[in-house]
Amino acid sequence: MDMKTILNELDQIEDIPTLPVIAMEANKMLMDYNTSTKKLKQIIEKDQAMVPRMLKLVNSSFFGFQSRISNIEHAIVILGFNMIRNMIVSVSIIEAFSGKKGLKDFDMTRFWTHSVAVAVTSKYLSLKTRLHVHEDSFTAGLLHDIGKIVLFQYFHDFFIKAWRSSKENDISFYDAEKREIPADHAQIGAHLAWKWQFPAGLVDTIRWHHDVKEDVFDYNLLIIVHVADKIVNSLMSDSKKEIDLSGIYPDARKKMSSQLETAKDWFPQVNIEIQSACELFLNQL
Repeated sequence: MDMKTILNELDQIEDIPTLPVIAMEANKMLMDYNTSTKKLKQIIEKDQAMVPRMLKLVNSSFFGFQSRISNIEHAIVILGFNMIRNMIVSVSIIEAFSGKKGLKDFDMTRFWTHSVAVAVTSKYLSLKTRLHVHEDSFTAGLLHDIGKIVLFQYFHDFFIKAWRSSKENDISFYDAEKREIPADHAQIGAHLAWKWQFPAGLVDTIRWHHDVKEDVFDYNLLIIVHVADKIVNSLMSDSKKEIDLSGIYPDARKKMSSQLETAKDWFPQVNIEIQSACELFLNQL
């Protein structure tokens, strides 16, 4: 079996999660510069379950607004279209894959905690470097490993084969995938993101966050998530650990040299925001 066969099989799976109508509609509307606040409000309010989730997010310590936001229209005005779209997509995808059971050493809560950590760190890097808008960076960071869940759930034998190889040979899961199976989680995740009609920059970031390519739709978004992933993998469990710079794409290392050199100083504060975001986004797992 080759990669093309796996992706074709993925297209044939009937119960693979799909984005809710609200997420698909919001995604399309927010790419249209003529979308009005009123129209977006009407779309969100069609999904009554989404309204309280959105207001809970907006009024959380994650955003830190001093006054309470009591309705969706106010939230759109305060946060902007792009942030609202990314919030809807983030909540929808976490919910779509929540409740999936893991296996020994692969815990779904741990998986999502890593994803949220990369999202928050990507947001931080975007704000500090101004290489990209931070709302998109958060979502790209959150979804960068989404292919792992798909691989685990729908191609379980391949997942187990790569997982065991990574443990037995003391290599990364990604290196084990490349060694043992025909398609890795980055390829599978990117294909799913394409099926979900996500922006090309997000699809490319999911696809190339391990092996950076420069000829992609949104290079800056890609390297932000690439670096955030490396920082989280190094410092999440031990904030005093040295970051392995050799594993970071050279141009990304150059563009974010200041943030990498001082990561051990600023990451503990970012980690507080990560814990807050995990409590907020992962309460349904």
